[in-house]
Amino acid sequence: MHQPAEFRDVKRHGKKFVDAFFSLSVLANHETVPRLGLSIATRTFGTAVARNRIKRITRESFRLNQHSLPPVDVTVSARDAARQAKPGDLRTSLDKHWKSITQKC
Repeated sequence: MHQPAEFRDVKRHGKKFVDAFFSLSVLANHETVPRLGLSIATRTFGTAVARNRIKRITRESFRLNQHSLPPVDVTVSARDAARQAKPGDLRTSLDKHWKSITQKC
C-alpha cells in the first residue's frame, strides 16, 4: 500500500487484531496477493533505530508468512510494549496474528 487513502480505508473498515505488541487492521483487497502497510509512530518509538528494528522484524515475518495469507491489505501499528520486547516475542506475536488472519478472513 502506498496511498494514504488506502491506509485510511483499511484502518476504518478493516477487521482488528490486537495484542500487547501490535494492532493490525485487515481488509480484503482486489489484488491477488496480500499487501503490507506499516504505521510505526515516532512518538511511540522515538529513534529511527527503534522504528527500523520493528519494521525490519515485521517485514521479515510478513515475507515468511504471506504465502498462507488471503488477498488482504494489512496495516500494522506497533504498541508501546513492543519497544522493550525481545525480537523472538515480536515474531511470535506476529505469527499468531498471521494465523488469525488466515482463519478469520
